[in-house]
Amino acid sequence: MLVMMKRKVFDSLDDAALESACVEPTLQRLHSRISPAVKSQVLAQLTDGQKAQFMFRVLYAHLGNSVVDFYCWVSYLLAEARTWSGVKGGLRYFGDDAMLRLLEETESFLEVRNRQGDAGWRDAFPQDLDDDAELLASVSRLNATFHEIAPATLRLIGRYIRNNPGEFVQFDDAP
Repeated sequence: MLVMMKRKVFDSLDDAALESACVEPTLQRLHSRISPAVKSQVLAQLTDGQKAQFMFRVLYAHLGNSVVDFYCWVSYLLAEARTWSGVKGGLRYFGDDAMLRLLEETESFLEVRNRQGDAGWRDAFPQDLDDDAELLASVSRLNATFHEIAPATLRLIGRYIRNNPGEFVQFDDAP
C-alpha cells in the first residue's frame, strides 16, 4: 500500500514532514470505521518499512506532552506484548538505538513497578503518579527524554524513506 506522491513533493519535504506524509494515509484508513478484518488486510498490505514506521506511530501518536499520557500509554502497550515488541522491532528496523534504549529503560522501570508475575501487568492509572512521588519523578524524566529524542527518530525514519522510497512511495509524475 504505497503512498502516491509527486517526486517534486517528495524532494521538497524535510525528513520529519516526509515521515508524516508517508504514514498519514495508513493512519487515516485505520482510524476510519472499518471492520477488524479490513484493518488486518490493510496492515498485511504494508511493506516491512511501512509496518516499522506504523509501529513507532502507535507509540508516538498517543503520547502527547503529558506525563500521564506517557505513563498510561506505555503501560498499556507493555501489557500488549505483541504490540510492544512491534514498536521495539520498528525502532530496530530503522537502527534507532537511542530510542530503543530509552524504551528498554522505561520497560525495565515499569516492569519492576507494575508487573504482577505470571498474572501480567497491573493497570496503570493517572492517580498512581499522584500517589507516588518517586514514580512521578522517574516517569517525568523518561517522558522528557522521549520528547527530546522523538524529533531525531522522526528525522531518522524520514531519511530512511528518502533513501528507500520504493518501500513507501509510488511516484505519480504523470502529466
